[in-house]
Formats: sequence, C-alpha cells, structure tokens
Amino acid sequence: MDYILKNGYFPFVNEIQDVYIKDGLVEKVEKDIESIDLDTQIIDLENKIVINGFVDGHMHLDKALIGEKVINKSGTLYEAIEIMSKYKHSMTKEDVKERSRKILDLSFRNGTRFLRTHIDVDDKIQLKSVEALLELKEEYKELMDIQIVAFPQDGIIKNSRSYFYLEEALKMGADIVGGIPAIEEDPIKHMNMIFDLAMKYDVDIDMHIDETDDADSLIVNDLASLTIANGYIGRVTAGHCCSLSANEEEIILPIVELVKKAKINIISLPSTNLYLQGRGDKINIRRGIAPVKYLLDHDIPVAIGSDNIRDPFNPFGNGNLLEEILIAAHGCHMGGEKDLNKLFDMVSIIPGEVLKFDYNIKEGNKANFIVIDARTKVDSIIRQANIYGYFKNDIFKTNVINNQ
Repeated sequence: MDYILKNGYFPFVNEIQDVYIKDGLVEKVEKDIESIDLDTQIIDLENKIVINGFVDGHMHLDKALIGEKVINKSGTLYEAIEIMSKYKHSMTKEDVKERSRKILDLSFRNGTRFLRTHIDVDDKIQLKSVEALLELKEEYKELMDIQIVAFPQDGIIKNSRSYFYLEEALKMGADIVGGIPAIEEDPIKHMNMIFDLAMKYDVDIDMHIDETDDADSLIVNDLASLTIANGYIGRVTAGHCCSLSANEEEIILPIVELVKKAKINIISLPSTNLYLQGRGDKINIRRGIAPVKYLLDHDIPVAIGSDNIRDPFNPFGNGNLLEEILIAAHGCHMGGEKDLNKLFDMVSIIPGEVLKFDYNIKEGNKANFIVIDARTKVDSIIRQANIYGYFKNDIFKTNVINNQ
C-alpha cells in the first residue's frame, strides 16, 4: 500500500513536511503533497515527530536477560564479571539467540533502528555468540541495522586462545574490534594489540575505557595518543569514561583536548554506571557518569547507550532510549530545554553520524522511519512518549503501545 503521511515534524531541520511512500520506498519529502491515487492511504500526523529511528550505540545483547537467571547479590562490577565468567560455560548459540531476539524485538518496538552490540569472544564462549549475532543481523536486516563489536571481555595478553578467537571473529564478519584495557596488568599492551588487529582488518575500534571511580585511571589519555600515533583519527569510540568525572578541570582539560584532536567518540552509559559506580563511597556518593555536559561544551561527540539490560551488570533496562536519556537527564543534571534537546540528539543524529549509520529520510530510501507521539523533543522525553507508528514489512503500523 502507498501512503502520504502529512504534517510530520522533522526535528533536525525544524520543519513540518509530508512524506509520500510508494512501494515501500520514500518517493517524496516536501510540504503539501497531494494524492493522485485513490488507493493511497493518507494519515495526518498532526505535527508528531518523524525521525529515522533511534541509535543505540552500545549494548551487550549476548548478556541480556541473564540477570533473570543468575542474581548478582552484591551488585558490583566484580561479581558481575565473575558471574559471566562462570555462566559462559553453559551458554549455547541457541540461548544467545533467544535472549538477544527478545531484546531486539523490544528495542524495535521502542523505536531503535540502529544498534551496535559488543559480543564476548574468548576461550570459554569461543565464537558461539558471534555466530548467533551474525545470523540475527541477517534475520533483522530489513528492520534494524546491527553492528557487531568483537569484545575481549576477559583480556587477551595472557590468553592466546582468546586473541585467536578475537581475530577469527573479525574474519567471520564482525564489524568492529573492541577492547577493555583495564582488565589487563598492562593496558597499553592490550590497546596496542587491538590497534594491530584493527589495522590488519581495516575495522574501527570501540573500547570500554575507565569504567571506574578511580581518579588515577585515565586510560582515555593513552587511547587518544595511540589513536593519533596509529593514524586512526576518527575511527575510535570510547565507552564509559567515568573517571573523568573524578578529576578537576585542570587535569581533564588537556585530556579532552587530546581526545578532540584524535576525534574519539564517547558513549556514556548512565543507567549502568549510576548503578555500578560510587559503591565505595560512604558520603557524597558519586554518580560515576562521564562529564557529559563538559564534553559536549568542548565539542566532543557524545552519545547515550543502553549498555546492559537485565543482566549481572545491571538488573534494569527496557531497550528504550527515551528511558535511557531520561535517566541521563537526572544523572547529568540536564533538565533545561537546551539540555533535553541535546539528549534527544544523543540517541539519534549524533551517534547516527559518528557511528556511520545512514540517517537520512530521503527519496529512494526504504521507508523504515518512526513517528513519535510528541510534538517536541523535550516533550518526548518528559512524557516518555510512545511510538505512534512505524513501518514494518512496508506496512505503516499505528497506535503502537510499548510493551515493557
């Protein structure tokens, strides 16, 4: 069926426009489109928000929902890592696919159309999870653009088998190589090994960096230096970067300037870090989130991601990025109109640009955008607006209520 969706609000150009969909493709995006076909369905969006979908730049699909099976009693990062290390022995490809599919479906209903997921690769799980996600990537390709990060959760320096599987994952088709230098006794060596793999297979890098309250842990500075030294400017993403918030400006300013020079993208994970960080504090308990506003003020591209969903690292999460940025608004003191507008951008246009997702609703593209039941970006966050409609199998589905 063909459609004319009238009076949609396109927030990134601040215009009210119509969209003509023919045979599942965007035929026109302009004002006052008139129907010339009696069979065309006309829907008045009444100035509701139209975007190409939300971008979840950091998730762990292979771990999702494990928290419903194994409880992290202390709630700490260390127990979470220990639980996962033991649980992996019982994980199967089918188990990973079943849990991941549930979160992919949930995320899709909540408007996510682009998702980057870190997938553990080591001598325990080997390549089972990567195989599962490669199959799901193909299965969901008409609905969602999925990027797979091969992620060495348990380290690679002392475990040659884990390094072997990490390289095999790239050969199999993983899109990006991940890293977690803090897990190693020699973080610099870990990062050098990751850069070597990235350059060998010409893939981007996405590392977990400084997920700690320790003010002395500033590996992001070394990451920026290595990025410049290896000529990988603009091809590196750093997730978490919590410890920047534990330092005074005179310490972090030169680091931020180096990060800017290296064109490193930062993804903040407020839900998980609010839950995990600051546990050693007895008074003035820290929030443990990267200094999002400071980074944005210094022109560092920052995105917000879901990270962990109902697993040993975080018992919460609904695959809902409007929920994630509401949490960020509280945790990062970003409740003003300008801040809320920027938070909306941090799960849409900013990660869409820096993570290299096609983010345009334009003529010739497949109709795969969403309509949010709100008329402003601010309103969508404050009211936690539902997804009013979206395209699936070339059919525009309306009156969708989120299932959480």
